[in-house]
Amino acid sequence: MNEYIFKNKKFDLAICLNGEIPSKEIFEQIAGIPLIAADGAYNALNKLDIHPVAIVGDMDSVDCVHDDNQTKFVKIDSQETNDFEKCIQYIVGKGYKNILIIGFTGGLLEHTMNNTSVLMKYTSDFDFTIYHQGRYSFLVEHSSQFQVKPEELVSLIPYPIVKLTTKNLKWELDKEYLELGTREGARNIAISDSFSIVIYSGKCFVFIDSRLPLCPHRI
Repeated sequence: MNEYIFKNKKFDLAICLNGEIPSKEIFEQIAGIPLIAADGAYNALNKLDIHPVAIVGDMDSVDCVHDDNQTKFVKIDSQETNDFEKCIQYIVGKGYKNILIIGFTGGLLEHTMNNTSVLMKYTSDFDFTIYHQGRYSFLVEHSSQFQVKPEELVSLIPYPIVKLTTKNLKWELDKEYLELGTREGARNIAISDSFSIVIYSGKCFVFIDSRLPLCPHRI
């Protein structure tokens, strides 16, 4: 069983997409972690005086003049991929594994759904964690145990279906199915300093509180 702990390990890289951009204080918490951004996110980051190491995309959304000597502009013209996938393709082979994603949601709904599809496409190559409004989420395919706080809010959202057993949640599941359009596992509560899920088939997104700047380290 995988164990997800949060102790002294920070993310290898952060990717900021052109969705809901958090406050500058959030970026200050991940200072020292390399940051790249999709081209549309650069405008918001520039207003916050944040300078990613690279901006990646087709540059159709960048309003600012490219006079930022702290940032590399990487133009990829392909219309077969969205900016999130362009960012992933840019980091392939660069040694990054634990990736924090900011700005994953927001804007048009189809962008968020497209980003979810891209994330699932590359989940075997990278360990992705999405940050949104003080929460972490990550896709889990194997039986796992999670370090949490008692009374912490925990959500299990199938994608698209998962059969699992839980332990140390207020509302337990015993070899039961969660399935989009049928039954979800949102807003459960941890009753201990850890909880576990045994997955028999499928996969689900796990939502817990943020531990910025620490990443979920699997052991």
